[in-house]
Amino acid sequence: MDLINHARQMNSRFLDRFSKQRFVFHHVPKCGGTSVGRALRMRYLTSQATVKPEPSFRAFKAFSGRTDTEQMLIDVINLRKQMMLYLLYDDVRCVSLHVPFSRAAYREFHQTYKFITILREPVARFISHYNWSSGRPGSHGYIEESFDEFLTSERAWRMGAEYVEMFADLPTSADIRTSEAVNMAISNLAAFDVIGRLDDLEGFAKDIHSNLGVRVKIGHENKAPGGAKNVSTKDLSPEQMEKIRDVCAPDIAVWNGVFGPDGKRLTQPACAPGT
Repeated sequence: MDLINHARQMNSRFLDRFSKQRFVFHHVPKCGGTSVGRALRMRYLTSQATVKPEPSFRAFKAFSGRTDTEQMLIDVINLRKQMMLYLLYDDVRCVSLHVPFSRAAYREFHQTYKFITILREPVARFISHYNWSSGRPGSHGYIEESFDEFLTSERAWRMGAEYVEMFADLPTSADIRTSEAVNMAISNLAAFDVIGRLDDLEGFAKDIHSNLGVRVKIGHENKAPGGAKNVSTKDLSPEQMEKIRDVCAPDIAVWNGVFGPDGKRLTQPACAPGT
């Protein structure tokens, strides 16, 4: 037996003992996923991988030769789903990535992989997403407009349906703000083994331990950079808050479809539609 194959077998035995359960962690922007993903990858150091937004977008741009950035932010989704499927077929045990849910991936791998995500109250998530993107000039997702200007943009209306885009598994050309799209996202989320809340990291860590058999300590990373354009709810008028809730209506509907008034998950894991 050559040295490489021997090392692979040793690693496989190590993983089977300490990190046996395979999983996919779907990282939704500005829901604490950077801290969660890092904590999980630390427990699967020898079999873990990710798909990052910036490098995957730049790869898509270089390969396609396109320059229509706003549409590319949508169309790159298919590349990222393909990258996820590659990692699953390569039997990577810890797959932690900024990639939407795929029924194709779930259909092929739900018997061997657990599916995990963490969500955040939608208005807080939306504001944090704006602060993050408006504070990073030069990045592919940079937001140049002031907050009030941004609220009237098409991108804001998509960003207010982030949970739908992440979990409905619709074609990139689909309208993600319809009630049908919202219901599809809720139905697909019902298939997840663990759905955490950013305001209950302790409970999320317990659910991870119950499902994966590993203990994680979740820190607080990837905070939005400070800047003159940063927005805080305490500085917003009632009219601005009403506009934000309108923009975030699809994500609020998903949130309310997943969690009850007591904050508890409404549904137990069940197979996703079409599997």
